[in-house]
Amino acid sequence: MQFEYYTLPMELGKVIKKQELPRCSLQQSIAHHLHLILTTSFGELLSDPDFGNGLWEEDFDNVTYRGRQKELIIQSLMRAIQRYEKRLEKVRVQLTVSQEEVSDLSAESRVKRKLDIVIAAILKATNEPITYRDSFFISPLAYN
Repeated sequence: MQFEYYTLPMELGKVIKKQELPRCSLQQSIAHHLHLILTTSFGELLSDPDFGNGLWEEDFDNVTYRGRQKELIIQSLMRAIQRYEKRLEKVRVQLTVSQEEVSDLSAESRVKRKLDIVIAAILKATNEPITYRDSFFISPLAYN
């Protein structure tokens, strides 16, 4: 059976106007959904306060990421993916933490903590491997 998947973010204006919504492949749909899971903190989705992950609870921690914190984030991501992305199995999550200097329009340089996330899994429907990569800057620290 062939399924149709819609891109995120959804263009609700098109729904109201009864126009066609953009579609995407199974892999793109999963990537969109994983990005949504990664960028949502617990309690942000009012209809399901458990949707999201614990990554954002660590956002303002200025202490260097310890192994235990990193492991807690990975476990939270694993639980969220296993619960909310049923099209995947044998999920593995890798998290790399680094610091990068970021320049902006002001004269200041800022050091931000960068999280690189790699999610590897198997598509249940086709038994194919899939890899999703994403990264986020968190915890800004300004210096002169």
